[in-house]
Amino acid sequence: MQVLEKNNIKGFSLFELLVVLSIIGIISGVAYPNFSKWNKERKVRQDIEKITSLIKNIHVQTEKGTFAYVQVRFTNSNDSLRVQTKGMSMDTLATKINDGTNIWNTDITSRCDVLDDTYWDTDTADETDDIRNVVYDQTFNSVTSNLSIGGGGAGGGTSATVGSATSSAVCFSRGGKFYEANGELLGPGNAPFGFIYLCRRTDSGHTCPVSYGGDVRLKEEPSGSFEFLSTIEWSRYGNFSRSKWDNKNDRWFEE
Repeated sequence: MQVLEKNNIKGFSLFELLVVLSIIGIISGVAYPNFSKWNKERKVRQDIEKITSLIKNIHVQTEKGTFAYVQVRFTNSNDSLRVQTKGMSMDTLATKINDGTNIWNTDITSRCDVLDDTYWDTDTADETDDIRNVVYDQTFNSVTSNLSIGGGGAGGGTSATVGSATSSAVCFSRGGKFYEANGELLGPGNAPFGFIYLCRRTDSGHTCPVSYGGDVRLKEEPSGSFEFLSTIEWSRYGNFSRSKWDNKNDRWFEE
């Protein structure tokens, strides 16, 4: 009678399983911090890209003739950054320009208005859907800015306070004819600052630890704790770009 050979195949021993689990634990412990950092940076980068697109889109509407004058408004609250775009038609702008008594012609700091809720045509109830569909109002939770939360702005403009938040804005027109700002984006000599600082929001009430200086085009060095500090930059004629702070070399570089 033939005897069947014994099956020499066997499973893992308990010791071998413990070794494998230990190796997996070590690899996971090393990899998780890198993955967590990558994921945080990805969320910040996505928000900055979306905000850049909002600014570019409303500026393009001046070149298309949809609007004669537009605004990008930033409102930094304790837990989010709100970005709104608004527009003024050619007829409305022409009426203001042709009225010599209108504040438009007597006080340029009032042009990029953040207080009057009927100043922009896109705020009025009778505006068409075609016009409303090219302006946006979005809230971003992963990023904060250098703009103050509550209180008055550091610039020369009049900020609109909504709850605990203060709005600042930059305004553009076709061909760069009109280029103004309000709140903390209004710099020395009533010139708009050409950028906004953005970084990862780490907790409630957090703002990026960097301030505007005396030059509306010159970016300053950060002076506190932050993660993933960047800027969105613009000019009178658009010319949009982004820069990022290099922690290793302590400098700004264009992305």
